Amino acid sequence: MIDNEYLRERWEFFAVLVGIVAIFAIFALTYTLNDDSWGAESDSGIGEEAGYCERIQAGVIREPANTWSNLPFILVGLYVLWRMQYDSRDGLPSLSNRSWFTLMYGMACTAVGVGSFAMHGFNTDWGGWLDLSGMMMYITMPVFYNFSRFFRWNEREFLAYYLGTNALLSVLHWQYGIGLFVWGFAIAIWLAQETAIRYQQQPLAIFLVPIAGIIILVNYNPVDFIREQVGVIIFMALLAWFLYRLDEIRLQRTHTPYFWCGSAAYLLASFIWRASQQGGEMCDPDSLLQGHALWHILGAVAMFCFYRYFRTEVNNY
Repeated sequence: MIDNEYLRERWEFFAVLVGIVAIFAIFALTYTLNDDSWGAESDSGIGEEAGYCERIQAGVIREPANTWSNLPFILVGLYVLWRMQYDSRDGLPSLSNRSWFTLMYGMACTAVGVGSFAMHGFNTDWGGWLDLSGMMMYITMPVFYNFSRFFRWNEREFLAYYLGTNALLSVLHWQYGIGLFVWGFAIAIWLAQETAIRYQQQPLAIFLVPIAGIIILVNYNPVDFIREQVGVIIFMALLAWFLYRLDEIRLQRTHTPYFWCGSAAYLLASFIWRASQQGGEMCDPDSLLQGHALWHILGAVAMFCFYRYFRTEVNNY
């Protein structure tokens, strides 16, 4: 029986679920009040190939496969939030117990799904903004979570830094389109942090692992990367030195199987992402099976795996 106590025990899940339903209701209302249209810009692309290959359709959903494939992101986020009712409130707040860290991780997963749904479903500028805002919200989550471990932030401090930074990034993305750069840059920082947790006394490894990771993920020619990304290289060198000089990192996490499974899923997804863009080897605009849709599904698998990986943490501070 669903009563107040039932809802109270699962308030994180139901609060986010209601928020998601409200957002989709706003989407529907926007479409209806605009004479059943997403606007002239969106309508002008009907019949053409989208940037991520699928042919743009008339009707409410412009790219069906690339749109509905975002539901796994939302489902992973809702799973994380539903699972919170079974987590203990004891111990230091972390992704292993019922905390704001876990709540933010679940919300970030759902934000990716809702934002990408809007981008592919509606083909509007604001949909694209929601898409990258959600992606930035997710990819900065492990970065700020790791820093919260290193600097022993409490939950309030974490929320202030994490949400404040994402609010600023969303505004900057609307103005300057920085989303994809932030995505790759945050991955590099995350890889540096994870390397430091395991090999803090090896600054060269802390520097080289994220550089190599980004070169592989974005298929960057190493020579071109060195020539064109001098600022990034300098920053990563300074970050490696900073993490090396930081007080001893007293965290232990079990990488097998979830970290490696999540990394493999995302690496495969990245290859598919490139190959399934317009003009790519996997691009067939009229196929029901879209490579970009598979990128979404594998991305959701990676999110789930990384969630399970973070829950293996042993904090020895």
